[in-house]
Amino acid sequence: MLPPRAGGGTMSDIADFLLARIADDEKVAEAAIGTGYDLGYRLAVDEVEGHRSGVHIDPDRVLAECEAKRRIVEEWGRVERLGTNGFGPGVLRHLASVYADHPDYREEWRP
Repeated sequence: MLPPRAGGGTMSDIADFLLARIADDEKVAEAAIGTGYDLGYRLAVDEVEGHRSGVHIDPDRVLAECEAKRRIVEEWGRVERLGTNGFGPGVLRHLASVYADHPDYREEWRP
C-alpha cells in the first residue's frame, strides 16, 4: 500500500504526475531531433565580466534525462509495493519540484 498524502490520495498521484511530465518533455525533445533546432538556450550572466553566454540544450540529453527519471519513478514504485522503499517519498518530491510551475503540481509535494 502506498502511503497517504495530505489531502487524500496516495504517493502514486505524484508518480503519475511525474510520468506525465516526463512524457511531455520527451515529446518536445523528439520533435526537435533532426530539425536543426535545439530546445533553446539558458542564459547565464558572468557577474565578474558582465557578459552573457548561451548554453545549448541537446534533445538527446533531454531524452536520456527523461529515461533516467522514468526509471527512478518506476523503481520507486517497485520497491514501495514490496514495502522495502529505503529512499522514501522525498525522492519523488524532489523530482517533481522542477515542474512546480505546472498547473497540476500540488503544493503539498514541495520537498
